[in-house]
Amino acid sequence: MRPGAMFTVFRKELIDILRDRRTLIFMLVIPTVAIPVLMWITTELMTHFIEKLAREQVDILVLNPQTAPDLVEEIKQRANPMGRALKVAELLKQKGLSEKELAMTKGEPQAFLRMLEKKGVDPEELAKDLRVAVEDSDFELDPGAIIQNAFPPNFNLVTGLDPPLSDYSEQSLLEAVRKDRIAAAIEFAEDAREKLASGDSTEIRVYYLDASDRSSTALSGLRRIFKSLDKEMVAKRLVEKELPPGFASPVKVRPKRLPGPGILVKILSQILPYMILIFAFLGAMYPAIDLGAGEKERGTLETLLVAPVSRLSIVLGKFGVILVAALVSAVLATVSLAASLQLGVFSTLSLVSGGSFSFSVTEALAALLMIVPISCIFAALLLALSIFAKSFKEGQSYASPLQMVIIMPAFISFVPGVKLDWIMASIPVVNVSLALKEIFTGNLDQHWAHVGVIFLSTSVFAGLLLWFATWWFQREQVLFRS
Repeated sequence: MRPGAMFTVFRKELIDILRDRRTLIFMLVIPTVAIPVLMWITTELMTHFIEKLAREQVDILVLNPQTAPDLVEEIKQRANPMGRALKVAELLKQKGLSEKELAMTKGEPQAFLRMLEKKGVDPEELAKDLRVAVEDSDFELDPGAIIQNAFPPNFNLVTGLDPPLSDYSEQSLLEAVRKDRIAAAIEFAEDAREKLASGDSTEIRVYYLDASDRSSTALSGLRRIFKSLDKEMVAKRLVEKELPPGFASPVKVRPKRLPGPGILVKILSQILPYMILIFAFLGAMYPAIDLGAGEKERGTLETLLVAPVSRLSIVLGKFGVILVAALVSAVLATVSLAASLQLGVFSTLSLVSGGSFSFSVTEALAALLMIVPISCIFAALLLALSIFAKSFKEGQSYASPLQMVIIMPAFISFVPGVKLDWIMASIPVVNVSLALKEIFTGNLDQHWAHVGVIFLSTSVFAGLLLWFATWWFQREQVLFRS
């Protein structure tokens, strides 16, 4: 084999591919533009409908209000956006703080402080204003507590329905929730009033449907209300008994997040491996089909075969073009998504992470080290299928099921608890997905040995597939099967 002949074929095929609009779209446009746009649209739609669901007023049926009338009144006061909640919500509006931003920074104190700094809000001044609004001198500046006071669940407590339910059995309540007549139902213990008056505890049963978004949201809101009510009742009892506030909770857990990767890095470490693998495959698919089955359909394969070039040079030239397409597509998808997150397309996520997503030269080279051999596997496999296909359409029919085979193991990066070990390092596609996840989360130093094994095993597998594609291409009954 002459290297010059291989590069001649490579140059010829590359020029042909770059003239094909469909290939350029799948190799350049979709990885660069479509993925950030689709993710942005999906994120905005999910946020919109979640907020809409949270603000929608739903009916909560109280089965036996007479057993705990005081509790019913307390729930009514806490379950409507009025009074104290309006004051807090108006204060947050003046400060430029939205419920979405507060929810994203919940449990992330550093992210919450970064958000306040970005908006020019003094934390001490905000805490002082909130304590006045909620009428609680001990109110802590916490996003979760702020949400609870400013955006209470919008419930309408009802004691009966029209038409009324035949009974209060679980089946009747299920039908009422399924038909959106109610979102949930509350049932107090028969002796609830007496137990609360005596300083004892009582049971409150909430009937809800897990499969209903409205019902699950109602349960979450009711839990928040009962938790707040429980806290206030304990404080009141302690005052009556002249006991210190810490008597009911002697141990307090205050989580302190370490200054490591935040939520943005976690999300990227799950999304990027999947995107890289899928777009490496998609980037290789159309050029591969065109350079094999497409040439058969156009009648140009025979002309290429009678040229003074060896079959090996032809295969390697075509393989090189397909590999370049796969790598370009994978790299563009990665850069586009990472840049979108960094430049604020997903501004809330960027705020939470504090721009902590970093990608060193070493990590970039390690990621590329993983992408190259897996792209070789895709290129060789798709070229072999394309050589076998009689037409472009038939080549597509072979490649589409193969795409599903690639998607499933690539999805392993989303599965919690799966670690990169020696067994996982030996499974094609799965090993690269997990390795990329470790690289993006900054754990590369823990897996250098695994990365070496993955690169070696994937390269051997890619070499075997390329050898098969070359052998396949030398068989006349394959190239010109009827």
